[in-house]
Amino acid sequence: MQLKRLEAYGFKSFADKITIEFDHGITAIVGPNGSGKSNITDAVRWVLGEQNIRNLRGTRSEDIIFAGSAQRRPLNIAEVSLIFDNDGTLPVDFREVAVTRRLYRSGESEYFINRSRCRLKDIYQLFADTGIGHDGMSIIGQNRMEDILNSRPEDRRAFFEETAGITKFRDRKRETVRKLTDTENNLLRVQDIMQEIETQLEPLARHAEKTRQYNALHEEYRRCQLTKFARSAKREAERKAANEEKLGKARDEALALETAAKQAGAAREALQKEILELEQRMKDGAEESEKLRQKLEAASREIATLEERQGQSGAARERIQSRRAELQEALVQSVREIGRLSGEAAEKKRKLGEAEAREKSQQERAAKIAAIVAERKKAAEASGKQREAKQEELSAAKQALAILDRDIEAGSEGQAERQAAIAAAQRKQSTLRVQQSEMTAALAKKESELQAAVKAQQAARHAQQQAQAKQSALREQQEKRVQRASSLHEKIDFLQHMQEEYEGFGKAPKAVLQSQEPWHEGISGAIAELLTIPQPYMTAIEVALGGNQQNIVTQDTETAKAAIAFLKRKHLGRVTFLPLSTLSVQYPKEREKEAENGEGAIGWANELVEIDDSCRKAADFLLARILVVDTLDHALALAKKQDYRLRIVTLTGEFLAPGGSLSGGGRARKEASFLNRSGEIEALREKLIACQQELDDGKQAVRKAAARAAVAEKGQADALALVQQKSVERAELRVSLERLQENFAAQEQSVQELLAADAERQATFAENQNKRVLQARSVKALADALEAAKKEAEESRLDLEDAEQDAAALGKCMQEEALQRAVLEQEWKRSAEQMALYRQEKQRGEQSLAELEQEEQQLEARAEESQKRLQELEHTSQDWQDSFDAAQKAQRGLYGMRMEKMAAGQELEAKGRELARRRSRKQEEVHQLDVLAAKIQMALQDSQQAILREFGLTPERALEEALDIEPQDLRSRMQSLKKEMDALGPVNPNAVEEYENLQKRHDFMKKQSADLIEAKENLGRILAEMDEAMTKQFKEAFADIQRYFGEIFVRLFGGGKAELKMLDEHDVLHTGIDILVTLPQKKRQSLAALSGGERALTVIALLFAFLRYRPSPFSVLDEIDAPLDEANVMRFGRFLQEFAEQTQFIVVTHRKGTMEVADTMYGVTVEETGVSRLLSVRLDELDTASLEK
Repeated sequence: MQLKRLEAYGFKSFADKITIEFDHGITAIVGPNGSGKSNITDAVRWVLGEQNIRNLRGTRSEDIIFAGSAQRRPLNIAEVSLIFDNDGTLPVDFREVAVTRRLYRSGESEYFINRSRCRLKDIYQLFADTGIGHDGMSIIGQNRMEDILNSRPEDRRAFFEETAGITKFRDRKRETVRKLTDTENNLLRVQDIMQEIETQLEPLARHAEKTRQYNALHEEYRRCQLTKFARSAKREAERKAANEEKLGKARDEALALETAAKQAGAAREALQKEILELEQRMKDGAEESEKLRQKLEAASREIATLEERQGQSGAARERIQSRRAELQEALVQSVREIGRLSGEAAEKKRKLGEAEAREKSQQERAAKIAAIVAERKKAAEASGKQREAKQEELSAAKQALAILDRDIEAGSEGQAERQAAIAAAQRKQSTLRVQQSEMTAALAKKESELQAAVKAQQAARHAQQQAQAKQSALREQQEKRVQRASSLHEKIDFLQHMQEEYEGFGKAPKAVLQSQEPWHEGISGAIAELLTIPQPYMTAIEVALGGNQQNIVTQDTETAKAAIAFLKRKHLGRVTFLPLSTLSVQYPKEREKEAENGEGAIGWANELVEIDDSCRKAADFLLARILVVDTLDHALALAKKQDYRLRIVTLTGEFLAPGGSLSGGGRARKEASFLNRSGEIEALREKLIACQQELDDGKQAVRKAAARAAVAEKGQADALALVQQKSVERAELRVSLERLQENFAAQEQSVQELLAADAERQATFAENQNKRVLQARSVKALADALEAAKKEAEESRLDLEDAEQDAAALGKCMQEEALQRAVLEQEWKRSAEQMALYRQEKQRGEQSLAELEQEEQQLEARAEESQKRLQELEHTSQDWQDSFDAAQKAQRGLYGMRMEKMAAGQELEAKGRELARRRSRKQEEVHQLDVLAAKIQMALQDSQQAILREFGLTPERALEEALDIEPQDLRSRMQSLKKEMDALGPVNPNAVEEYENLQKRHDFMKKQSADLIEAKENLGRILAEMDEAMTKQFKEAFADIQRYFGEIFVRLFGGGKAELKMLDEHDVLHTGIDILVTLPQKKRQSLAALSGGERALTVIALLFAFLRYRPSPFSVLDEIDAPLDEANVMRFGRFLQEFAEQTQFIVVTHRKGTMEVADTMYGVTVEETGVSRLLSVRLDELDTASLEK
């Protein structure tokens, strides 16, 4: 397997998309410090699944996204892809495998394998035991080297496990252990369930047996009931015939008596007319007498009233005189109070002015104190800032001191390396000067050609990015549409399944609806599936239907009878049927129809639903007299107007029944209610059609965008090819020139520098020591200054607290003064209000005196009128008395004539009453016979309906199936059966079914328990086999790696000895691993005692040992050669060339020896602040002659 290329966009400093092609051999990545070359290593580590952002030299996940620069905006996405040429190493059926990781600034992260979305776990599993991984030996940097050397032996073994190829075993073992734990937990749960079931089985078996006994007794009892009902129906039919004969005779006799009574009544009516005429004449005379009497009485009353009024006038004059004296006294009192209150108000006004003056003075003082507080607060803040500044200066000084300490320590190293460099510089210096001038002229010409190509490529790249962004956005939209369409399909399938299976229906209705019996053709369906209900009325109709939702509509009664027989035969329960042939619909009456125009009324429930015309009668039967209203308040108002005779339901589910009862409250709303499943399925299908149309449109848009992106990509590729060509040409010249310049400058200076190195080192060492003494003194002085600043800040804080306390005390005084001023102001206002009240009282008294004067004058005028009227009434009363006496005499004569007529009428009335009594008795007899007939008919109907309802039989058929038993024996047997059933006590009708289901569940759990026990044993055996295989494989790998490590160590160090040791050879799968090294000519040392170069070379030896045992497809080495001297760099380069036949090496370096062995070189530069650019050169294709010049 080979790593073909790396593609990155927006990763760290790479703002533009970069592509790095990797060939066989060694690829070197070079560039100055800070150019971003190590970001390529981070990109490889990140795409392989690194989750710890600190290992990527960041603090937050968004740190890996290009953050922008002075000329560029920040990007919102970072994406890195690794493309492999798969030879079967990776467990996927693709020749080329692309692994991609993408991060958005929002924090969302995505992983892809060949552009198919996957999980991070899938990427880990893809590279398991391949030697490739973010935490293995395939990516090694300086920090990783230190981790290998400094980590605990137990942690170090992870590197060996990855190389030994047992990582996948460990993952499988971890998964197997998890499965074993789950199996044990499941086994415990199953055993608990079995134990619980066993505790229920025995009592449930007893209940089931009792239910069977009860069912047998109940069936016999029903046969007895059938016999009783059949005989009762026959008996009532015989009574009905006999009663109808008696009723006919009684009605004939009643008719004859009614004719005689009418004749007597006619004679009495004629005599009554004569009596009425006499009574009218008497009435007229009485009315005349009454009028005269009323006039006399009215005159008498008026005379008495006038006499009384004259007496009252005198009393009124005395009252007026007394009231006048009281009002005059009150006026004097009001004047005195007004004077007193006026003085009090003036005094309170004066005190109020003084209080306001004091309050103003305190406000001015408060303003001064507030200014002092603000001033001291600023002083405290300034002191705090000064203290913080001193603290920062002290920290900076301490850091500078630490740097000097490190410089002093480093100054004593490197002497041997400088001596070797002097000899090499003197040999090369003479050949570099001539080559440098020739290369400079050629590079200037190539630079101008490259700039023109770059501008053209940037324009093409911008067009490509826009096209790709558009294509990506359209694809994301299309994916969302696909997900939405899939979700709609799933919902429709789920609802259709529920509809077909009648989910939510009772056992009995479901059995009828799913039956395959011949009579099923007469079934129209359940009300819940026949109705289509608009969503706004769903709750109202559901409440209106109540338990009728599962009623089944049939074409005729025969179908209903057949279905009932089926239910009885199967013992499935009860169902209400609605035969369309016999339903009688009651529609709203005229008065009830008035309610549909009331406020808030929406309409009658049957008019708000949709149903097939053939079944409309069933909907009308259930809903025609139920009114739907918007709110409960409107419903109550309409119910009251209709005297609570209507059934009303609101949109939110409250129900008002006739009589005034009201039901309502919270309801648990279920999704996909069986009441309107068809409507919901239809609505979802409409949404699916619209979504499908959007999908078709989206596909067309994606195809067009893909075509545009392909065109833009081709333009970008062509422009990029030209830039790469010019870049390669320029890079060849630049790299050569840089090498010449660097080598010449280095060689020119190194001789003089290295000759004076010892003297310079001593001078630098002494200078650093002097600086350290001065810096230590500076640290001491800054520490003292910091303490002084802290003291000053504390004093400022105390001054501020004193000022704030003074302000608080003054504020309290101001509150008390304001309260006193408010009290004075309130008292002054109260005095003013009282004075105004007394003034009003004075005005009312003066007005009352004037009114008394006027009243006294009116009394005198009325007294004169009363005396004159009294004299007129005494003269008229005598004339009226004479007329009244004459009228009374005529009235007595008419009374005598009336009494004679009434005597004759009483005789006729007595005869009529006798006839009426006889007729009434006969009518009562007819009524009694009618009542008896109705009772007999009701009893007959009750018996017939009971037979039909309980047994589904006609009366004739019931007589045929009745028991042949005497009536007294029948009663005895029914009583005996009743006692036996009562003796059984409460019976669970579902006990038999529950027992059978529980027994089945117990058998199922028993089988599950056996399966889990077998699975547990198998998993335990698999774990043992894994441990054995891992132990064997790890031992073999460890022995080989240990041998290779020793051999490579000797070659790198030119002698010495190195070995690997397992701390506990009896626990191979968990033991730690120690590294023991002995350098040439030295004793064995700990890893911590080695120098930086020695430690690096030790890790390099271990790395090559790993690669020799298990060649990795590629290895990324990030400046691991930095601590090595030139000689060791050359040895390191030779090993790279040796191992490059099996492993691709990507080496980030700035060491010349490593660069010289590279087959391909990429340069990373910073041409624009904050933005890294990539240049590439194939060193094996360069002209050999140019390298020799």
